[in-house]
Amino acid sequence: MSSPLPEPTSLPPPRSSRPATGASDRGARWAVAIALLAAALAVGLAWNAQQALSSLSQSAGGRLADLGAELAQSKAALALAQGALRDTQARVAELESRVSDAQDNRVAVEEMYRELSRSADDRMLAEVEQLLILASQQLQLAGNVKGALIALQAADQRLARADKLQVANLRRALNGDMDRLKALPLVDTVGIAVKLDALVQQADTLPLTVSETLPAARTVTRAKLPDENGYLRVARDFWEEMKGLVRIREIAPSEAALLSPAQSFFLRENLKLRLLAARVALLARDEASYRDDIRISAAWIGKYFDAKARVNVNALATLKQLGESPVSITPPDINASLSAVRSARAAREKR
Repeated sequence: MSSPLPEPTSLPPPRSSRPATGASDRGARWAVAIALLAAALAVGLAWNAQQALSSLSQSAGGRLADLGAELAQSKAALALAQGALRDTQARVAELESRVSDAQDNRVAVEEMYRELSRSADDRMLAEVEQLLILASQQLQLAGNVKGALIALQAADQRLARADKLQVANLRRALNGDMDRLKALPLVDTVGIAVKLDALVQQADTLPLTVSETLPAARTVTRAKLPDENGYLRVARDFWEEMKGLVRIREIAPSEAALLSPAQSFFLRENLKLRLLAARVALLARDEASYRDDIRISAAWIGKYFDAKARVNVNALATLKQLGESPVSITPPDINASLSAVRSARAAREKR
């Protein structure tokens, strides 16, 4: 902004004094020049300030516009970031679930691996224990000494192949139990049962002392002759029928019993029942009932069946042999072997 020039307050001095007048003019000119320069400088400064303010205003407006655009971009980027964050959180949750499942699976796999990674010696001891339990069951439940011996021998053979396993005490206990079982009388339960079954099947074919069939001679005499007339044939048939009413037989043993066909049938069935009862008593290790059934069966065959028939003689010999066979023994236990194998397994597990 330009300032107004100062107005002169006094008239110039009179011309009478020339030197003073010239100096005063020069001072006024300098003052005017300085005032003009100051006014020009002020105007320039004001214009520059106005230009600077205008430029600052324009730059501030542009900056605000840029800031508004950047703010809008930031908001859009923030929205995208929030969406990405939600997706990431969902994926993280899914990954955490998968990690949890993977950990569970890893625990299960490790447990399975520990089960599968059991040493061969541990598995062998477990198999030996199962064999000993089977042998004990055979002894206590069925009295099968032979089956128990087979199981003990199989266990000893398995232990013999274990070079690195310290099983001296276990094998010593096994050998002691096997020696006690070998000292027992052998009861061939299966063989005795097979012989009894064979006798049951033969019961229907054993010949009785008195034959159940008609003699063959009577059937031959009743054959028709081609040159015989009717009267003679009728008379001969009448005579044959009359002879059939009375039959005379010679029986060597005076105490032999005569049986009708119905009685013969029931005799054979009762004999089968006695033999089957003996088989049941054998499996139950009831020696008294077994021997009683064998004795009664032999007595029936000797009394009612033909003593001269070879098949009857063989049946009586078989029954005599079966009656003398032992069927009931008191088998020892194998607790020493069971205790030894369980102690070995416990020692292995503590390691």
